[in-house]
This record gives sequence, structure tokens and C-alpha cells, in this order.
Amino acid sequence: MAYRLKKIQYKNQSYYILLQNENGPCPLLAAGNVLLLKKSIALPSNCIGSGVVTIEELTNLLAEKILINSDSTTGSSDYHINEVMKIFPNLQFGMDVNPKFTAGPTGVEYTMELNAFDLLHVELVHGWLLESDAQEYEWVGGKTYNQLVNVVIEGNDASTKLQQNPQGEDYDELSNQATRGTVVRNFLDGSAHQLTQYGLTVLHEYVKEGDMKIFFRNNHYNTLTKFKDNLYLLVTDFGYADVPSVIWEKLDVIDGDTEYVNGEFQVLAPSAHHVDEAATGGHLVANNMQSQADYQLALQLSREATTDTDTDTTTTATDATNIQREDSDIERAKKASLLEHECQQQEQPVSQKRPSSSTGDLPTFPTIAVGIPASHLSQEDRDMMLAKQLQRQEEKQQQELSRQQRQRQQQLRQSTTVQPRSKAATKDSSCIIS
Repeated sequence: MAYRLKKIQYKNQSYYILLQNENGPCPLLAAGNVLLLKKSIALPSNCIGSGVVTIEELTNLLAEKILINSDSTTGSSDYHINEVMKIFPNLQFGMDVNPKFTAGPTGVEYTMELNAFDLLHVELVHGWLLESDAQEYEWVGGKTYNQLVNVVIEGNDASTKLQQNPQGEDYDELSNQATRGTVVRNFLDGSAHQLTQYGLTVLHEYVKEGDMKIFFRNNHYNTLTKFKDNLYLLVTDFGYADVPSVIWEKLDVIDGDTEYVNGEFQVLAPSAHHVDEAATGGHLVANNMQSQADYQLALQLSREATTDTDTDTTTTATDATNIQREDSDIERAKKASLLEHECQQQEQPVSQKRPSSSTGDLPTFPTIAVGIPASHLSQEDRDMMLAKQLQRQEEKQQQELSRQQRQRQQQLRQSTTVQPRSKAATKDSSCIIS
């Protein structure tokens, strides 16, 4: 796995940021971008030259930063550092974040994975918050997301028991559990964006001017900053790799309808980011195709620089396959990002339907583990569906390519087989190869 670099202009200075791949911004990518924009880390020259950072290079860079921070502070024990180092490589695949809804923007359940952010001196915040005068506040209290899910399940079980035996001795207790489960389920369903208006207000108050935070939402991690009382998220979509004027998107609404700005936080002219259909289908796609080719070449050069020159042909073939897979991943992410961009330009509401289920009595609630709310089909859901469809198509194309390659290899072996000489050919001393 690798990330392409994008050179941006931010506050009259040049920076390199990491662009997301198919899986979206992972925790390490967001942490890396925070530290890059704070100039707390510097990319190796070979990465800047190739325009690509592999996950191994990023992991090593962040691990080195943790060790530097631990030398300068006394609050981190060797045990915590060693434990974080063990799990550090796995953070490329995400981490479990269990938010609390009444403990402020930093309220999450502590885990060893989150301790990595502490050791990097990077703070994670979220806006999935409930105000104290809300009807659900009493029921939600200081519980975490996982605890609320259990409340919903217990409420469903209580409702089932009440239906089966409405005159039971434990009627009052079951009725309380059922009511609590319904109230909590309505809160989770009603805040499926995992960002509330109250939470957005609290974020505005908590994040200070010029701060760099990691913003968690729907199992995604973005770089968050504040400029002139406005919150902004760093744009890391691969589809904008060659759009230097699109650097930040404003975070001022909870439904994802956003506004793009440049490195100086100036709103772009419509022609700069509202690409019309012709441009989207032509110029922008052509640029991204070239970006993809550049990415593949840079990734290949980066791997060659770290690969033993004595590798055999089998290893070379394996590397070529891996490059094709990386290329396929980037292509799917690019197409998904372009689809999201086109949908935003059309500014037409998309109907959201709750998926049908044979277990109609079971609760529906946002699922942090996968980052896709069950109660709403978000833009991320549609992008993921498209990516899966593209993946299936590319797998079929890859199978066909492998079949053709095997045929060519078989033909090559047949064509290089020395044929027996005919009587007419015995007069010629050269070997005849068909």
C-alpha cells in the first residue's frame, strides 16, 4: 500500500500532503498530514522525488517521531511506547473509536490504539455530541456508543417479552427498558451523520485559530484546522491530485454539502471547482489518467530503489502484479471521488432509503466499525457501491488478461521449440526454428 503526494501552497509556503487511497483517509494518513502541516516531520528526499510514500515509509517516519517525543517528555512509559509500536503497522487498516456523546469533542473510550495519537502529540476530536437539555440526555448520559447499542438491544428484547406476556410481574421494569431502548435508538438514527449541530458548535469553540486536529466521523479521519472562525477539512481525495487550487473544504453543515477553498482559504470561483460536465468527462479525467500513470511509474521507481537488484524473474513478476493492484486501487478511489464531485455539482437531492430486512423488529443504528450508517445511504455508501462494482469489473478484466498471457506464453514455448529438419533442409547448416 502506498500514498501519492500532492504539493500544495498553504499560507504562502509549500507543503506536501498525503492523498488517500481506496480505503479513504486512514488514521496514519491523517496523523501524517497533521504533522506535515505543522512541520513536525519531514518526508525523505526519495519520497519527494518519486511522489509516493509507501505505508512502510510512513510507519517508520511516525514511529521515529514517537521515539523523539518520548525522549523529550517524561509522561510516556516505555511499556506504552513498546505496546504502541507493536500495533502501529495495523493502524493503516483503521482503529476502533468508541465515542462518548456528553464528554465534549475529545470524549472517547481510551484504547492503546488511540494512545498512538497521544504519543505523536496529535489530538483526535469528534462532533457527535448531545446537548444537556435534550430529551435523550438522561438516557444517554455518559455512555459510549457501544453501550448505547446494548441499550437498544435490551430494549428490543424487553419489547418482545412484553408482547409475549403483557401481564407479567416484571412489567414495569421491561416497560422502562423498552422505552429507554426506543429513545436511544431514535437518537442514533437521528444523528446518523455522526455530527450534530450542537457538536459543530462545540467544535467551533474548542478548536483554536490555527490548530491542527484529527477529525473523526463515520470511521474516517481527516485533518481539521480553524481559520478566521471557520473550520476546514483537508481535501485528500485522489480525484483532486492535479487540482492545485482545491486544498480545504469548509465544515459548516452536518449533511456534507460543502464549499472548497484554496491554500489561503479563499473561496474558489465557480470555474475553479464546479467543473462542468464536459470538463469532468474530458479535461479532469484526462488529467487523472495521467496522474494514475505518473503514480504507477513513481511507485515502481520507489520499489526498485528498495528492492535487491538480484531478484529473480519470479519476484519481478510478483512486483509487477502488485503494481497493477496498487494501480487498480487508485483507479477505483479516483472514480469514486469523481462521482462524488459530479453529484455535488448537480446539487440534486438523492433519495435515501432504509435497507429492507427480514428482522424488522431489530434496531437500526449507525455502525462505527464500518463507517456506514444503516439508517441513511450517505455519499460514502454510494461511492463504496460504485467502487465494489468497478472492482468486480476489473477482476474480470484481470482474469481475461491472465488467460491471454498464458496463451501467449504457451505460443512462445511452442514457437521456440526446434523442429526436426526436413530432407530439403539438411543441405543448410543453420537450425530452422518455426
